[in-house]
Amino acid sequence: MKTRILFIVLFITSIVFAQKTQIDEHFKNIKSSDLLILGSFHFANPQLDSYKPKYTVDIFSEKRQKELRELLNVIKKYGPTKIGVEWKATKQKKLDSLYNAYLEGKFRLKSNEIYQVAFRLGKELGHKKLYAVDAPSRNFKSDLTQKEFKAKKNYYAQKAGMEMIKREMNINDTYFSLYEKGDKLKTEMSLVEYFKIMNNPDVVSHNHGHYLIGEFKMGEAEKGDYFGADNSIWWYSRNLRIFQNILNMNKAGEDKVFVLMGAGHLSILNFLAKSSVDFNLKNFEEITKL
Repeated sequence: MKTRILFIVLFITSIVFAQKTQIDEHFKNIKSSDLLILGSFHFANPQLDSYKPKYTVDIFSEKRQKELRELLNVIKKYGPTKIGVEWKATKQKKLDSLYNAYLEGKFRLKSNEIYQVAFRLGKELGHKKLYAVDAPSRNFKSDLTQKEFKAKKNYYAQKAGMEMIKREMNINDTYFSLYEKGDKLKTEMSLVEYFKIMNNPDVVSHNHGHYLIGEFKMGEAEKGDYFGADNSIWWYSRNLRIFQNILNMNKAGEDKVFVLMGAGHLSILNFLAKSSVDFNLKNFEEITKL
């Protein structure tokens, strides 16, 4: 029986591999670029995320500067030809001004990861420009007034019932507990090792689940009302716009692109990058082994 199961598994695997090979062969003449999206925590946290960090890292300490040097060396092995950062694309001129001032020795780097990682990396690689790829979200346009919106939210909460609410609250608390453990980890390990964890595909995928609980489930499909899903459009639209900016900074087949983003963006951006014929997505851990 075990032999039969093993044969079936191997047979299915061979079929999947053959199909992928056929797809790769079909697109062999389509040029693509390597892409590394590095998810980061905020070195100087602006407290804008739902989880408010309790642990801080002094990036200017001798220990952290050595670790930062190690991180920069890892990324340099990848050899990016273009660097994108979480900076509003509409503010590209401001980014240009600061980066040029830094290259001229007229701007002292602050603790923000854009400065400490992207600015330093760009200078060391001889890049004349960094690319702003962040974008504002586009929210779902609702006809509800603020009062009506609140009333509908309360309606769905009551409809869900206390048992469901308690379950969703427990899941939410579990996520925040996980974030706190991860937050503490950054004080207990080197930057490179911590970035490996943050960028692990399983960790990235699991963390995205936090967007799919609680209010996200509110709605009445039989009435065509997707209240929760519609109110989540802002996050997905923002990341779609960011990815469009990443696509447009790239010359397919010519560039090696590196993008530094808050880790929360990884799940959607990585999914899009894996699906795009323009990119060959790289994982941070594989880069550390170069």
